[in-house]
Amino acid sequence: MFSKMPDPEDHVIEKLSGELELDPTQIKIWFDNKRYHIQAQRDMDENEILRLENERLDAESLQLYSELNKRICANCNNAEQEQKILQDLQNENTRLTEEITRMSNMVAHFEEEPDDSNNDPNGIDLELRLECNDDPNGPDLKLRLG
Repeated sequence: MFSKMPDPEDHVIEKLSGELELDPTQIKIWFDNKRYHIQAQRDMDENEILRLENERLDAESLQLYSELNKRICANCNNAEQEQKILQDLQNENTRLTEEITRMSNMVAHFEEEPDDSNNDPNGIDLELRLECNDDPNGPDLKLRLG
């Protein structure tokens, strides 16, 4: 009966009420509940379809992101290459730190010497001169023993 008439009019409800010996309100509530149940089932089916579609789209999106990431940064995920770059940078940092320390010590040594430091108390005449010229290789450091 429900498949033919999901929302019957009052006279149909009265007729069913008499045939089933139920109150018309009970018949009306039964039809309401049946309509609600069918709609809820449709909603659940639609939600399941949408959930599956969402999962498929998420998987596709993840795959596209992964492929794009691989194409953009082919070398980024190479652990050996990252380790080599890190080691090279650490070596360069160590070398530069040592060079700065060496130069700082050299400058400090020159600043500490008084003006008459060219004369050694042992009678050896030492002259250390830093000549700045336009040499692209940098300044010249000359040591003369006298």
